[in-house]
Amino acid sequence: MSRERAAAAASGDPVTPSTRPGGSVSGSEDFGPTVATRGDVSVFSPVREGDALRVPLKITNTGSGRAVYRVEVRVTGPSGFDAKVSMETGTVGVYPGGSWPTELTFTDPGKPVPDHPRVSIVKSTREVLRG
Repeated sequence: MSRERAAAAASGDPVTPSTRPGGSVSGSEDFGPTVATRGDVSVFSPVREGDALRVPLKITNTGSGRAVYRVEVRVTGPSGFDAKVSMETGTVGVYPGGSWPTELTFTDPGKPVPDHPRVSIVKSTREVLRG
């Protein structure tokens, strides 16, 4: 398969297999100030994008085995803004010492996007993968 990938690559573009599937090296991302943390999950300051809030999130596997994470984040604010978003890292999981950076988008139709939203981690689970 590696030979097929190398043959299909554009001339001059090296193709090498990933040594750390399921995330990136922890510490290589910068999302600004942390607003909530629970275990291996960190949530950062929301950013307004039109009628939505984009919330950066990073999971850093501090354990000794590959793990799948399931996280639910809630954003609330004045005038009744209240939205929850869930995410999962996927079946490959996050390797030990690796991180899984992502962004979650929050909307609450009919409610104004708050200037000073409150962000909380509602739920965070970690399932260690065997084998």
